[in-house]
Amino acid sequence: MKKLVLWGNMAALLLMFGMMSCASTPEAALPPEPLTAIPPVQPEPDPPSPGVDDIRELILVEGEKFIDTPYKSPPKTPENFDCSGFVSFLFRENADMDLPTSSGAYINAGELIDFNDAKPGDLLIFTSEPGGKQINHVAILYKKSDAGELRGSQLLHAISIPTKTATLKGNPDTTGVKISELGKRGDGRWQQEYFLSRFFAVRRVFDD
Repeated sequence: MKKLVLWGNMAALLLMFGMMSCASTPEAALPPEPLTAIPPVQPEPDPPSPGVDDIRELILVEGEKFIDTPYKSPPKTPENFDCSGFVSFLFRENADMDLPTSSGAYINAGELIDFNDAKPGDLLIFTSEPGGKQINHVAILYKKSDAGELRGSQLLHAISIPTKTATLKGNPDTTGVKISELGKRGDGRWQQEYFLSRFFAVRRVFDD
């Protein structure tokens, strides 16, 4: 009888052990997949700084927008201009340059260059009388003549010439911001007109 009980207990133990051994064991957790590194967002590169030639062109393009703006001295820019106020305004707004607001001061602005080396955007200064030395006008070279000479070249400037003087000196009735052709009268004939006869020098304010 005791043997039967012993065998029964052993059988029960074996059954329990078998059940325990057959129980499902939890699956081992898989290692997490490595995170893919996200490259940092690169900032947009700064646009290239405009070159000198770009600034020269910008000054002329912006200056054209003021054609026929009235002349007044002293000026209240940009509602009106005198010659030095117009030049100073364009270079300040488009080239971040502080240039004189008095035409006489342009005799020392930048560097003196020969007209043969002049480019559109350089400055031309003029005297009050032919052959004189007192500077009373400054203009921007707009376009050189096909021959590369002073005669026939064009100026972008703010001018005021009385009607009588304009007629006598070969200019049309001229006041305000204009593009003028040196040596050409309002009627298309050539002569030593007002500004051509008073040309004094070319000044360059750019670091070419």
